[in-house]
Amino acid sequence: MQKVILTRLFVDVMDLSSFDVASLVAISGLIITVVKLYLDQRKAKRDIELSKRGLEILSRLVEAYRKGQESQQQLEREKLEFKKWKAFAKAAGWVLDRLESED
Repeated sequence: MQKVILTRLFVDVMDLSSFDVASLVAISGLIITVVKLYLDQRKAKRDIELSKRGLEILSRLVEAYRKGQESQQQLEREKLEFKKWKAFAKAAGWVLDRLESED
């Protein structure tokens, strides 16, 4: 009985027309293509998100660098201002010493 069922099943499979086998191959190909496209889309989304995060970090670093440069320039301006007042104070001290020594 089992042998008859297996033989009949085998004959039924062999009786598939070429259209049915071609359709099966085409459907399998489409399924594989759709799955591959889905996986490629997920990978592309992940890459885009990673790129966005990288750009955000890079922009923060650039902003911090700019602020550092501005701070450095401000410090240099303050140093020059200090040197100017220091020179002025020395000159004023020299003038006051000369005035006192003349008296």
